Amino acid sequence: MFTSSPLRRKLPVLLLLTVATAAVYGQAWNFSFIHYDDPLYVTDNAIVQKGLTREGLRWAFTTNDANIWHPLTWLSHMLDVSLFGLAPGPHHLVNLLFHLLNTTLLFLVLKAATGACWRSAFVAALFALHPLHVESVAWIAERKDVLSTFFWLLAMGAYVLHARKPGIPRYLPVLLFFSLGLMAKPMLVSLPLVLFLMDYWPLGRLAPHQPKPVDPPQAAVRDAMRDRKKSKKKKAVETLQETAGATRQKTVSLLLLEKIPLVVVAGIFCILAFYTQHKGGALSSLEAYPPGVRIANAIVSYALYLFKSVWPADLAVFYPYVKEIPGWQVLASAALLLSTSIAVVRFARRFPYLAFGWLWYLVTLLPVIGIVKVGDFSMADRYTYISLIGPFVAVSWGVHDLTALWSPRKEAVAAAGLLVTIALAAATFIQAGTWRNSATLFRHALAVTENNFMAHTNLAVALIDEGRLDEALPHLEKATKIRPDFPNAQYNLGVIRLRQGRDDEAMGHFKAALRIDPGFARASHYAGLLHLRRGEPAEAIRYIQQALTGGAPDPQEFTALADALALSSRYEEALSYYGRSLALKPDAVEVRYNAASILIGMGRVDEAIGHLREAVRLKPDYARAHNNLGSALLLQGRVDEAVHHFREAIRIDPGYRMARENLRDALAQKTEGRKSGR
Repeated sequence: MFTSSPLRRKLPVLLLLTVATAAVYGQAWNFSFIHYDDPLYVTDNAIVQKGLTREGLRWAFTTNDANIWHPLTWLSHMLDVSLFGLAPGPHHLVNLLFHLLNTTLLFLVLKAATGACWRSAFVAALFALHPLHVESVAWIAERKDVLSTFFWLLAMGAYVLHARKPGIPRYLPVLLFFSLGLMAKPMLVSLPLVLFLMDYWPLGRLAPHQPKPVDPPQAAVRDAMRDRKKSKKKKAVETLQETAGATRQKTVSLLLLEKIPLVVVAGIFCILAFYTQHKGGALSSLEAYPPGVRIANAIVSYALYLFKSVWPADLAVFYPYVKEIPGWQVLASAALLLSTSIAVVRFARRFPYLAFGWLWYLVTLLPVIGIVKVGDFSMADRYTYISLIGPFVAVSWGVHDLTALWSPRKEAVAAAGLLVTIALAAATFIQAGTWRNSATLFRHALAVTENNFMAHTNLAVALIDEGRLDEALPHLEKATKIRPDFPNAQYNLGVIRLRQGRDDEAMGHFKAALRIDPGFARASHYAGLLHLRRGEPAEAIRYIQQALTGGAPDPQEFTALADALALSSRYEEALSYYGRSLALKPDAVEVRYNAASILIGMGRVDEAIGHLREAVRLKPDYARAHNNLGSALLLQGRVDEAVHHFREAIRIDPGYRMARENLRDALAQKTEGRKSGR
């Protein structure tokens, strides 16, 4: 793709990588959506569930839902729904497809930039089959990871082509792919720095066309070599060094200048990311996580990611934040990072790939290392999806050079590489299996972490969905004990009490969640519903309107607000919100029934008939809709049609007294009409 080397050398490598990766992740076809961000991105998102629409396109580019501006990610989920509906298997398969594409692109880009086939293949194999990358591939909500990385690697590939023959036509694709990647996930802001690292190694653009670090103009070299006198020789050397330094400085300046458009784009997206996260309340306060705590966590996280890359055990979907990290862990981690950095600098001239790999790791993790704190987790496996490419490169090239003088090198290195790949594939297969459903995922998280309030809460949600309320309750109680200020636990305690018919207790939990997080839309929604059930429409309207201010438009919230407005005799407003609910969910028969009831009372019988006809079409056994449709038809003097629907209501529900009374009246009208007709 990016090189003219024979295709026959690449195809077997790509085929092996594809087969191995598909074998490990193919099980995801049978996985479910999980109760952690998947509802936000797909299963509870009314806009996404409509598939690709004009309304969805506009919403994707204007919303800050999920506290991130990533329109391409939203559009990819909408496209999935348009193509596959809400079956989770195909959604998982699309994630896997992007992971396969990323693996292929990584191999091709490295091969094109370095000319090293097997070293590039080993890096791609580590990328494809490392357990730390399971989260990005097996989690539907992490589509943003695999999608943004796809554009990251395309940008790198385009940059390799540009580096060979610089020019605006070849530079524009780099800028385009970078922008698209940022529109999938803003973590990609570090790409300009990574491209500058590529200028250093493997592209060698910091010293173009120079076999040595210092190679001044040949005329200056000849002049210097002709001068045999000591004093002039010293002056000639100084001249050469000055010329070389000027050349190097000019080259660096030009390469930095070349990155300015990319840096400008990155800066815009940084500001946008900060704004959306601040507006959505995702940024943690300095009181909750002081700078010292954040820096300590960042240092330890840098070291832990490296450790888990070597020994990928006890991986979890959520790692709770530890505010009091033991001092020895911070010191040991800092010592590891400092010693590694010193070693890299020491050997950078001889082994430039070490500096490339180490700086890649440090730079790409920086936006998500936690200095700017987002969320309650200390680290996340998904953040290594791009970041570990750097260390993988350093390891692959380092092993090659370390074994260069070893006579059985090729066979031994190939065997060792194969064993490592098989071991990683087996570990990845097992780790991927923990993502089968919410229950297995969060039970595994509880088994490998401590004080994991998030895992307790989300396991409880899975149990609630299965109707196992008594099993869910202890998990929520543990979550609130670990984190009394965690609103999701309070909210789900309210859901349990609501299902148990204990409305007052449920209201207490919903309002407790709102005291912690006033913008908690679902808690506001249910608090409003309970006020509506109590016959308190004014309070219901206040809470439900509050729910509507956050997140994607929700037909349930529109319906609840319409019901409350109708109870307050604000019929026009109620009809407006019923209409907005139906625009998102046209098959909501209860909404059509309620809207029709108001329309009949307002004398707008034709509109009411339209809603009721659609309701009985969608749900033929809806007795109340048949009865009201009969009543509306009777108002228009269409007695025979009214009789038919009254009889249909009675057939469906023989004990439906109102329908029997209406049928009697309709038959009386029919009889009276016949008499008057005679």
